[in-house]
Amino acid sequence: MSESEQFTNDLTTAPIRTQLLWSTLFPLVLFGLLSTLVIAIVLRQLSLDLVTQRNTAQVQVLASSLSQGLIDGILPAPQELRSEAQTAGVNSIAAVFIIGGQGLAVGSSRMTVDQNLLSADEFNQLSQNLAPTSKLMQSSSTNDEAMVSIAVIPGTKYSVVIVEPWAAIMLPASNYQALLAGLTILGIVLSLATLSLAIGRIIQPIQVLAENAAGAVPGSIFHPIKVYGPQEIRTLIDAFDQMVIRLAEQQSALRQYSHQALLSQEEERQRLSHELHDSTLQDLVGLSQRVELCQNEINIDPNLARARLDEIHNLLNRTLDDVRRISIALRPPVLEDFGLTVAIDALCKEMNQYKSTLKSEFVVTGKSRRLDADLELAVYRVVQEALTNIRKHVADTTQVKVELVFGEKEILARISNNGSAFASQNIRDYVRSGHLGLAGMDERARLFGGEFNISSNPGENTIVSIKLPYEQDTLIHSVV
Repeated sequence: MSESEQFTNDLTTAPIRTQLLWSTLFPLVLFGLLSTLVIAIVLRQLSLDLVTQRNTAQVQVLASSLSQGLIDGILPAPQELRSEAQTAGVNSIAAVFIIGGQGLAVGSSRMTVDQNLLSADEFNQLSQNLAPTSKLMQSSSTNDEAMVSIAVIPGTKYSVVIVEPWAAIMLPASNYQALLAGLTILGIVLSLATLSLAIGRIIQPIQVLAENAAGAVPGSIFHPIKVYGPQEIRTLIDAFDQMVIRLAEQQSALRQYSHQALLSQEEERQRLSHELHDSTLQDLVGLSQRVELCQNEINIDPNLARARLDEIHNLLNRTLDDVRRISIALRPPVLEDFGLTVAIDALCKEMNQYKSTLKSEFVVTGKSRRLDADLELAVYRVVQEALTNIRKHVADTTQVKVELVFGEKEILARISNNGSAFASQNIRDYVRSGHLGLAGMDERARLFGGEFNISSNPGENTIVSIKLPYEQDTLIHSVV
């Protein structure tokens, strides 16, 4: 992996603060460099224009002041030339030269005449303009840039030249450029520091939220997080608080449901134990006793032995009926053998036999089909529990309707009755009071990713419905 790829990978996995600071640093530095470059170019051009105008005016004034002396044939001494240049406003760091007709320096403001300051070609190039002019040129002797201004001295064959080093001219501007660069760097640092503080204010509630999310495990005690920070973070914290509160309520309800389910399971085992002991076991004990009596009487009184055998036969049939009833209650064979539609139809017919004033109706919508065994059992148990609740708790009902709707990807079971309405439609209320039927229906729906709903209002039918989704691969075969 290359260094750039490694850096990109490290930056991608870095904390949010590091990623944001790096992402902001590059544009800020680029903006600072571009701004400094543009300002430097503009400042250089402005300085060049101003210095060109100033030096052109100065060389013109200096040429006029030197005109009378040169007409008289008197070359000014270096001291006199410096004095005249200062009078014309020429900068003290500039060098002043008097150029003869051959482009050679014949006078200078320096103690010695430097004839190689600029080449003869460069002087001739400047002297071609009769009007005073200034131009930024590169010195042939020092390779440094210099502002060279030249003007013809009126009435003579001489020209005056002012050579001012460009570095000296731009020295104040360079100081300003350094100050600008420092201010740019300071601005970048302050921007990054401000951004880091802003990121910290955003990250802090996220870190608190992450810590609380890590601690929100089943069984833990949860305290709502203080809502603070930017609006989006406040919304996120509020949503998290609501989610965990609902989760805590569901866990509490689930614990209550589990506790009640265990109690109910023990009660059911006790009921089965009593039922087996009081009926089936007693019948089997009586059956054993009658077999012994029959063995003793078969040789003494054959007629009495045959009567005993008839009693044994009747008792055996009753015991078989009890065992069959218990077996059907535990796992209905009609559901496994004939499917959900036939099994629910049997429940509705059994409901009609329960009370003569009660009319039970069963309706199937859609194409009836066999589903996965667990899915069919879940729907069957919900319908069975709903009908059991109607028998036990809704004595004034006269009409019960069970609808089974087969959709393309879901099955809906709807049980309605015209009896009294529910006192409460909150399932947790029934769990707390020890009624697990509705809670069991809701848990079965959740287990299969479905929906369980209760609609119960005074003056209207009470409707209990469960909707369970299924995939095509859960279909066994269509019922013809």
